Amino acid sequence: MSKVKTIKGNLLDFPACCETDSNSYVGISAIAHSCNCRMIMGGGIAKQIKDRYPQAYQADVNYISNEYDDNGQYIHPLGNFSKAEVSSESLPDERGWIYNMYTQADIGAGERQVDYEKFWQALKKVEQDLYAMSVEKHEYESSAPPVLGLPYGISCGLAGGSWGIIKAMIEDIFLDSPIECYIVKFEI
Repeated sequence: MSKVKTIKGNLLDFPACCETDSNSYVGISAIAHSCNCRMIMGGGIAKQIKDRYPQAYQADVNYISNEYDDNGQYIHPLGNFSKAEVSSESLPDERGWIYNMYTQADIGAGERQVDYEKFWQALKKVEQDLYAMSVEKHEYESSAPPVLGLPYGISCGLAGGSWGIIKAMIEDIFLDSPIECYIVKFEI
């Protein structure tokens, strides 16, 4: 049973420990963030991810422009995700994952862009994908299943969401999940 915890650190570093408690090992191996469906990644943490991990932006571009079902019908990205593998010596097995969750159709500020239902759907699919990867690698019963990190205030900055609503959805998905989830609060 997982319970969502909030820690301090830099999510883009895939923190292994809480910044304020170095004895608290968390071992984040995957991060997820909210994206629009315009292949922009031009602000907030999305821009930071695009700049630091260009493979995440490339996964965004490839998914948005090329995702079709078995019948050749275009799949709208809202409520889905794309993902990119990234490498770093600080990660378990020296590799990790970035999930681009498609939670808003457009861009803008000043009004809510995040679609709450699509946020829940995309995050649930991320949780299921992480679980499937752990089962595939036979890690479900081991001591190191995938650990997901989310940015504090995800979908609440430029996307205009309510943190109370978003946090409740995160807790709903990960309450009984075998996947651990940490909300990472960046403080200067």
